Amino acid sequence: MMEQVKILIDLQEVMCQARRLDEEKQKIPFEVADLKSLFEEREASFLAVDKEFETLKQQRREKEREIEEERDKVERAKAKLMSIKTNKEYYAMLKEIEGTRRTNVAREEELLSLLVRYEETEKRLAERKADLDEVSERYRERRIDIDARMGTFDEDIGKLDARRRQVANKLDPSLVRRFEMIFERRDGLAVVAARNYSCMGCHMNIAPQLFNLLQREDRIHTCPNCNRVVYYDETEIEAASE
Repeated sequence: MMEQVKILIDLQEVMCQARRLDEEKQKIPFEVADLKSLFEEREASFLAVDKEFETLKQQRREKEREIEEERDKVERAKAKLMSIKTNKEYYAMLKEIEGTRRTNVAREEELLSLLVRYEETEKRLAERKADLDEVSERYRERRIDIDARMGTFDEDIGKLDARRRQVANKLDPSLVRRFEMIFERRDGLAVVAARNYSCMGCHMNIAPQLFNLLQREDRIHTCPNCNRVVYYDETEIEAASE
């Protein structure tokens, strides 16, 4: 086999390895997609309950403030009773105090109902937080693992790229460009053997004249059907002699 074809085969192997690594690298983010989706779902659920909890907390504070204000109002009214001179004013004040008490009783009942919802929501929030923390930790660990693997892929691909340049420098630049074009168009298979008057790339017949030229190994030839670089496979002779 002529030297240039051997170098092209080496170049093809290096580029195929780099392509395979890059393809594997591209798949990695999908490995965490399901966990990321689960994390986002749990996060959204937690935030929704957290928002509900904060609303209830605010309502509770507001209701407690209203009750406290009304209690203060009752106490001030009671203190004012001692200074009232007429029965009319006295009974009017008693009526006001009673009305305030009734209002506060209703507010206290509302507060109790609010506290039940508050405690239930607080419990749900704790459960959502635990779920989120668990998924978040799994997601974080998976991301660390993926980042490490991505770094390894980048390092290996970098080494192969350096090797590719080293091998390519042994060839004429025009031949390298031609090879790379075929490599891309033929899905990583740019150099193939020719056996039994057939191209092993497209499996189409090769004319006897071209097949004979390939055996001379004095120049680079391409398959007239797929345009891949073809070389004569000497193992065919060995197999025939056996």
